[in-house]
Amino acid sequence: MRITDDIPGLFEAPDIESMKISVAGKELELEQFKAEISSGITLEKEHKSPDGDGHTLTMTIGTRGPLGLEPGKKITIAYDLIAPDPSPQNEKVVAPLRAEFSAERFGPVCGRDCSDSPTIKVIHNRRDFSAGKQAIPLGGKGRYEVLILFENNGDTALQDIYINDVIPPNFEIKDWYIKGANGKRDDCEITTEDIDSGTQASWMVPMVGKGERLEVCFEIKGSGEVDGDVLNKFHGVHFGDEIETEDLPEAEPEAAEEAASSDEETTEVADEVDEKPKVTWREDVLLRVMEAHGISVDDRDAFVEHAVNFDLDDNGYLKKAELEEAAKAWNDSNESVEADTVEEPSDKEHSEDANEGGKDCPVCSTKSADDATTCVACGFSFVDL
Repeated sequence: MRITDDIPGLFEAPDIESMKISVAGKELELEQFKAEISSGITLEKEHKSPDGDGHTLTMTIGTRGPLGLEPGKKITIAYDLIAPDPSPQNEKVVAPLRAEFSAERFGPVCGRDCSDSPTIKVIHNRRDFSAGKQAIPLGGKGRYEVLILFENNGDTALQDIYINDVIPPNFEIKDWYIKGANGKRDDCEITTEDIDSGTQASWMVPMVGKGERLEVCFEIKGSGEVDGDVLNKFHGVHFGDEIETEDLPEAEPEAAEEAASSDEETTEVADEVDEKPKVTWREDVLLRVMEAHGISVDDRDAFVEHAVNFDLDDNGYLKKAELEEAAKAWNDSNESVEADTVEEPSDKEHSEDANEGGKDCPVCSTKSADDATTCVACGFSFVDL
């Protein structure tokens, strides 16, 4: 039997020494077959790989004696192929095969082509993510809020994500939650383990969708001082395989249903989300900004309610620059508008002006009543007019 096999250009030439051939389930000895590799493909004329010329693998099976392949039995040929860097331009690559065989050594040859040649398509799924961490002091000694962000910027969803952190000695986690694209998630778990540098915490998230951002927020409380650089150190993530987009549940219809819900339902959902503060800040920075802009400490709560609207980067934390903008807007809105110094005429004056009438004497210009017949000053008769 002679077999001609096209190996497309996206693959390297195979290692023929590792090739295995079996007949009816029994592996052939090396002396019973011969394999050769030549440059360039032989059979395929249309759907070729743009990555290279490829190779042709030629095999002769039964070099030492007849194979004895009985009806219903099969020959299996196995070898490894490696594609070191296939390009996405390999949209359709066909790898045909042709077999020629005879029943006798010098008998007539019968040839058959592969009825359904393998077709290859290369898809590049980019794996990319960004992550960060920030610790924020809270009111009271030894209280911190920690925020860990993880964003999947790759081309596919990720499964089995583990987000790691280390809690300093003498500190413990009081409360935690994870928020994703659709709000708080209830399918996540946390495991802790004591280590030399404190307590190692690991949050397991079953899946993070393409373009989805996770927020891991938790509070730690303990005794003693902690270096800010230690608290802000990010301890990494690891995750499993990608999930093809076609396998993901559709999220858009659910989002549309949520948008079509009644105002009452929307209010209830908002109340549940607001159980945890959405925006945090450093109290010392807040007070310094208020003092610099002349805002009274008595107005702190009102100013905080005003300032949460200035989280311009929408990361759940008010930086000093954002607090400065909030303070400027606060002062602008509270500046009293000076009253107009021009007083409007009183109603009495309007009344007097409105009621002031009469007629002027053409001789002495003295004003007389409308019904007067003579001028009270010079005696001029208005009847003559």
